[in-house]
Amino acid sequence: MATELRDPLVDVLGLLRPEAVLAAEVHAHGRWSLSFDRNPAVKFGVVVEGECLLVVQGRAPKKLREGDVFLLGGPPPFIVASDLKTRSRSASELLSTRARVVRVGDTRSKPVVRIVGGHFVLNAANAHLLAGALPAFVRIPASEPSPLRSLTPLLVDEVRASAPGRQRVLDHLAQLVLTYALRAFESESKTGWLRALADAQIGAALRHIHTHVEKGASLTELARVAGMSRTAFALRFKQLVGQPPLAYAIRWRISLAKDALRMTDRAIGALAFELGYQSESAFSMAFRREVGCSPRAYRNSVV
Repeated sequence: MATELRDPLVDVLGLLRPEAVLAAEVHAHGRWSLSFDRNPAVKFGVVVEGECLLVVQGRAPKKLREGDVFLLGGPPPFIVASDLKTRSRSASELLSTRARVVRVGDTRSKPVVRIVGGHFVLNAANAHLLAGALPAFVRIPASEPSPLRSLTPLLVDEVRASAPGRQRVLDHLAQLVLTYALRAFESESKTGWLRALADAQIGAALRHIHTHVEKGASLTELARVAGMSRTAFALRFKQLVGQPPLAYAIRWRISLAKDALRMTDRAIGALAFELGYQSESAFSMAFRREVGCSPRAYRNSVV
């Protein structure tokens, strides 16, 4: 019976345990501008009505239209605005009121723009798995065929609702928005495991690595799974993922180890064998090379 291959996207999201934090719905009128500080979190938003500009520091302005979904991966400071000449207000100050709806600009003026957004809090130990794979900004247009087109209205409706279970529904909807948007990111990312998943050959190798953590895999075996020569496979993998295949496999093992050390009380020796190491000392040496301390010291530091 064939082993069912694991999905690296599911695996990474499982380690990150993203928690959605929904901000207020912003109603912007006339000329307005909101400035956002640098933030390591993954931010997201939906343009419910109207259109506006989004400017990530150091990049050209992007126009957002009604129905567009946007995500920013650990972005530098950015601005969302009607234009680039209006003086900005601090978004953190405006959104700190905890009101369901906040208003910016002259409320008597048109056009009106409405935006719903928030961010995802990620497990800090492995947040780099996602942050390193995401581009600074991606827009998923309303015109693009995607389940997001039917999902985002539900999210907007729930933001405005006060029914029982609202927070749980919001969290599940936001998680779905993140997952569908990450699928869209596959074609936008320049390098990283997320981009590589869209490649049939390298994606097959990534799934093999995630499925056979406890057995490990040689370069020869991974090249065979990808249907390529060793040399061509190693070059293609590094081009897409940004690191050699065996280095990726080691770092994925260590990511699993960090999570287990934080979240469980499993004996370090048992964990070493679960992750495919022949001895606790071999595991400890590999862990120290990647993390800078022993597994025991890491566990003690996060208690």
